[in-house]
Amino acid sequence: MSKRLLRTAMVLGIAALALSFTGVIQAADTSTPSNAAAPAPAPKPKRQQYTGTVTAIDAKAGSLIVKKGEESKTFKIGEKTHYSTVEKPKGSAAVTDIKVGDKITVHYADEDGVLVAHSVGVPQSVKNKESAQ
Repeated sequence: MSKRLLRTAMVLGIAALALSFTGVIQAADTSTPSNAAAPAPAPKPKRQQYTGTVTAIDAKAGSLIVKKGEESKTFKIGEKTHYSTVEKPKGSAAVTDIKVGDKITVHYADEDGVLVAHSVGVPQSVKNKESAQ
């Protein structure tokens, strides 16, 4: 009986010793590692579109104002903005080909409160009417 008691005490002692080390290891694992991953980059702004009539365009200031009904939006245009017209397909038109009074569609993204135009061109409905004539 004493051998059995001694063996049980020994097993319990080893188990207690093993459990005491896992507590230390777990405590070490919860600390912030020095090679922590960098925060994820902000997601890209969602692209949107707006169709209306050009009320003002200023290539030097880099702005385009488009009105639809009672609402108008001001877009930032730049070197990376692509332009198209009925006569000039995407890529061959320039900002000077867009005129006040033209009906256009602007593909843009809201970047920190600034509406940045990625492409400016004639809406598909106008292209279809022109090709039918």
